[in-house]
Amino acid sequence: MLSLGLDDGTIIARIKKAGLAFEVSDASLQKLKTAGASEAVVKAVQDAAKTKPAPPAENAVTYDQVLQMLTLGIDEDGILKRLSRSPTLFTLDARQVDALKRAGATEKLLAALAGQRPAASQSGDITDLAIILDCSGSMKELTTGRESKMAVAKRVVTDLVQKIPEGLNVTFVVYGHEVYGGAEDPRNCQAVKVARPLSPLDASGKVELAQMISRLQPTGATPIALSLRTAGEELAKNKSLCGLVLITDGLETCKGDPAAEAAALVANLKVTFGVNVVGFGVKAEENAALKSIADAGKGKYYAATDAKALTDSIAAIAQEIQSKAKPPEAVASDRRAVKVIQPEIELLPMKEILLTETGAPKATVYSYVKAKVEKYGEEIRIPSGTTKYDLWWVPKEGHVLTMVKALSLPERKVVQIKPEDYLGLIQVKGTGTAKQILAVPQGSPGPTRTSYTTQEAKKFGDLMVVPAGKYDIWVDNNIIEEGLKVEAGKLYQLE
Repeated sequence: MLSLGLDDGTIIARIKKAGLAFEVSDASLQKLKTAGASEAVVKAVQDAAKTKPAPPAENAVTYDQVLQMLTLGIDEDGILKRLSRSPTLFTLDARQVDALKRAGATEKLLAALAGQRPAASQSGDITDLAIILDCSGSMKELTTGRESKMAVAKRVVTDLVQKIPEGLNVTFVVYGHEVYGGAEDPRNCQAVKVARPLSPLDASGKVELAQMISRLQPTGATPIALSLRTAGEELAKNKSLCGLVLITDGLETCKGDPAAEAAALVANLKVTFGVNVVGFGVKAEENAALKSIADAGKGKYYAATDAKALTDSIAAIAQEIQSKAKPPEAVASDRRAVKVIQPEIELLPMKEILLTETGAPKATVYSYVKAKVEKYGEEIRIPSGTTKYDLWWVPKEGHVLTMVKALSLPERKVVQIKPEDYLGLIQVKGTGTAKQILAVPQGSPGPTRTSYTTQEAKKFGDLMVVPAGKYDIWVDNNIIEEGLKVEAGKLYQLE
């Protein structure tokens, strides 16, 4: 509440109404004073502590404390962390459950109160990242090295992209990249664009993002507040552990309140990495305003006076991201879902990925589809935590394949799946022509082998994608390999 700039009266009234969600000690009182708490606020805290009942046991958390933390807007990860240290298991009646839900408790938190307590995430962990780059007209200004600010920023931000761990979900937002009419045209303050929607960043994604950055030109206004809100809307898609990096060379010019937007992001998202702001070549008197954005967003402020300082600042941020990046599949969520990510090996072009309950027959699989996606990285929601499902990989040309069998997600989390962990490749080389090249399960009867086809190729040299397993390989009426053992992620070439 202090960091949000609330007045003493509001803070004291909140303390009296909701009580405290922390232990009062000399250290915590000193921390409040350092943060700017007045004597009146400190006294209100001390008075509230006197009336607060002592916990029933060391590290124990009471029902009332949980309710107070929810009422005060303490983020769920913070509450789960407290519960992970508490020996208390709660048996809640309907009235208590209803009160907790009204205060914002999720099913995950209610399960934790009953004893199902996954380890709380480490502070600072990050799975989702938003990068915001200033493309306003002032970025045309030259640095001491006679390069434009924009040229330096593009080079340094491209380097940041290359250093981001693969698999991290990344969105890239720009502002000031367009100019409409004259300088006073209100549309200039709407010039914010999601240049890259939130999705896993892989090697090819880095190349595409670098190419996009190279084409950016500085032209317009500085709607920082709107860019933060837009980035937040992207990060809200996953509701996962996230952070933001904003690179700007000036202050808001569109009458927005960037600090308030940063505070709203912290209040509404799991901004564990903070809103980190890099001020590049800004005037000395502007640093305080930019720092207030980082402060409100629980992040860090970097004052980069020149190109070297910008390089150093971005390098420090990249190192922080590398140390805090956490595989998305390990993160608890409020939903069950899988993401099949872009394979790192060369597979055939993918048409779609299907979800069915386990046991759906291959011949009529489309009659049993629960969900499907047409691009790698898109979420496939898992409807039930008790049912088992199969994931089917469908090439643009070829046979439908069972990629993952009997998938079960009892916990609410988002899991990433790599196709190369389940699929392998076969390539039959030869001269001349072949009418039929088939991969069938080992032992399939020869006369009716086409009924058992796992995959087929139209000509010598074509790749066949198959699930890991053992196969008999037929060329026309000749079996050229029996019991070929195909391991996931590997290519097997036959002459």
